[in-house]
Amino acid sequence: MGKWTRGFSIVAVGVTSALLLSACGGGSAAQSVAQNLTAGIAAQNAGDYATATQDYNKVLAAQPQNATALYDLGDVDQLQNLDATATTEYKEALAIDPNFISAMYNLATLEAGSTPNDARVLYDQIIKLSPRYAAAHFNLGYVLISLGQQKAGLAEINEGVRLDPSLASRVTPTTTTTLHK
Repeated sequence: MGKWTRGFSIVAVGVTSALLLSACGGGSAAQSVAQNLTAGIAAQNAGDYATATQDYNKVLAAQPQNATALYDLGDVDQLQNLDATATTEYKEALAIDPNFISAMYNLATLEAGSTPNDARVLYDQIIKLSPRYAAAHFNLGYVLISLGQQKAGLAEINEGVRLDPSLASRVTPTTTTTLHK
């Protein structure tokens, strides 16, 4: 199987949401949610997953339908190899916000090995929403190859590398010989 690449928009999503929440309403509840998201992100970035989880759960206690907090919880769980829990949290985030690209992407990385057709559908959705998402093209390529679609898979890997040349270093030896043909 190929080398999967995870999204790097984790912090950006959380910070953007926190800023939007603090800009909206100005009330103490919105500020508290923004503060807890910000604190959770800082704890997560510091590797303090227990504190990050507590902070994200505080957000969910105040706003049970907060897709960003659910996504962030999923990310913390995925970083700790708690894939079943992370999968549930990403799916809950997507039930609230079906176009949450970061949640789709991380869910696709989890499903690629066990349910590649589900991962393919998610990567296709991501690419439809964000056609220049290089990592989605790249990972979709490996999913397609695992499904026996070599030519389409190589085309997607090539597209990912074209959009982000740094991905070339992640190409596995078995695909290297057929890239760029």
